[in-house]
Amino acid sequence: MLTPLFSFSQTDENFFMDLRIPLADLSCSEFLIEDGILYFTAPPYYLKVELPGSVYDDGDHIKFEMDSGNMKVIMEKTYPGEHFHDLDLISRFMVNSTANKPSGVGIQVVDTPDETPEGDTEYNWFLVPPEHNVSETAEENCENTADIGIIKYPYGFAASKSGLFEKNDEAQLVLDLKNADFVPPHKRHILQRAELKDKFYKDHYMADYFEKEVVAPALNQSIPWIVDKQGRPEFTDDHRHRLTVLATHPLPLLPPIPSADTEIFSPQDSRASIYLGLVDLLFAYTYDYRVTMGEHNCESGWTIMKVAGTLSWLEIYPNLWTVVLTFYERALTYPLIRNFKLCQKVKFDVAALLQHENAKGWILFILLEIRQMLIEYPGCYFYAELYLDDYIVWLQKSASTYVFKQLGKALLTIKLKKEDICLPLKEAEEEGMEILAEGVEDVKLNE
Repeated sequence: MLTPLFSFSQTDENFFMDLRIPLADLSCSEFLIEDGILYFTAPPYYLKVELPGSVYDDGDHIKFEMDSGNMKVIMEKTYPGEHFHDLDLISRFMVNSTANKPSGVGIQVVDTPDETPEGDTEYNWFLVPPEHNVSETAEENCENTADIGIIKYPYGFAASKSGLFEKNDEAQLVLDLKNADFVPPHKRHILQRAELKDKFYKDHYMADYFEKEVVAPALNQSIPWIVDKQGRPEFTDDHRHRLTVLATHPLPLLPPIPSADTEIFSPQDSRASIYLGLVDLLFAYTYDYRVTMGEHNCESGWTIMKVAGTLSWLEIYPNLWTVVLTFYERALTYPLIRNFKLCQKVKFDVAALLQHENAKGWILFILLEIRQMLIEYPGCYFYAELYLDDYIVWLQKSASTYVFKQLGKALLTIKLKKEDICLPLKEAEEEGMEILAEGVEDVKLNE
C-alpha cells in the first residue's frame, strides 16, 4: 500500500486534512476515527495517523470534498477555539506497525524512549567541560594531524556514528577535517580554529567592510519568521514525501536529559550538544538566506557546509558561546560576503526563530531545505545519513519547544566583540583606513 501525501490545517471550529490521492479507488474507500486515531484506505493508499486534538468522530460532523485527485476532509473540533499545535510535524502523527496503541490524543507512543517528548528541561548553555579549558599556546602548537590509532571517535547526530569515513574516500574529500575517525571532538575545534588563521583573507574582509553597498541587500533582507511572528512555512509535496518516508526512521540512543544526578564528562555525553549543533545549522542556513535574498542557489549547499562547523569539521559543541564564536569566525573567512554586522543580524534572526510561535514548523522546514541542498551538492549526500534525517525525526518526536525558547533567550545574551574573534579584523580595518587616507592624499596632490 502507498502512503498518500497529506497536510493539516485548522480554523477555530474545524480541523482539515488534505490528501493527495490521484490513483485512489474510492469505491473501495473507508474512513474511520476511533480513539483519536484516523484510518483512511482507498486502494492503493492507506494512512493511519494520530489526530493532534479532539474532533467529533461520527459521520454527521465529517464532510468530504473531492477535486482532481485531492480530497479535503473537514472535521469539527470537539472544543471550538482549541488550538492544535505543530500541525506541520506530520511524521510525529503517523502511526506505523511498530507503534503501540495511543494512550491519548496528540502524542504518539512508541517503543523507544528516545522518541519521547522531552518537556520543560533546563540546560546550562554556558557550561565549559574541563577538557575544553585549552590555553592559546596549546591551540597554536596543535598541528593539523590526527592521532591515528585504534580508537575511533564519534560524530554525527548525538555523536552516534563512527568509522564511516575510514573507507569512504569520497565523503572524506568534502570535509575540512582529515582522518575524521581518529580525531577526538575537542581537538577538532582546535584544528578548525588553527586553519581559519591561514584561510582568512584581509583584502576580502576589507572590501566588504568599506563597500557598504555590497553588504546592504543582505543586511536589509526581510526574514519570514520575523515578518510574521505567528505564520507557518509553506511545505512542498517533496517536503511532505520526505516526512512520510522518515516517519519510520529510528533515532539513535540519545544522551540523558540533564538532571542534578547527571554528571557530564564531555560534550558528546550531553543532550545539549544536539540543540547546539542545530543552532549551528540554523546560523548557516540563515546566513545563506540573507546573502541570496531568499533565493538559494547551486552554491548554497557549499556555503551551508562551509559555514557550519558541525558539517565541515564534525564539531560537537560544549556550549553556546563556542557555537556563536565558530559561526562568526567561519562566516568571516569562507563565504561570499564577510561582514561582522551581517553575523550579528543572523544571530538575532536565529534567536527570533527559536522563540517563534511556530518554531518547530519553521525549523523543520529549514532542515528539509538544508537536506535537499546538501544532497544536490556534489559529494555531500552523506550528510543526510550523518545528521539531517536524525535531526528531522528528533525535532518532531523529542525536541522541546520550551528548550528552544530558553535557548533563544540565552542567544540574545551573548554580545560577541571583534576582539573575541581569532582573526585580525581590527588590523584589517586599520590597514583599509590607511589605504583610503593615502588615496585621498593622492587625489589632493593631483588637483
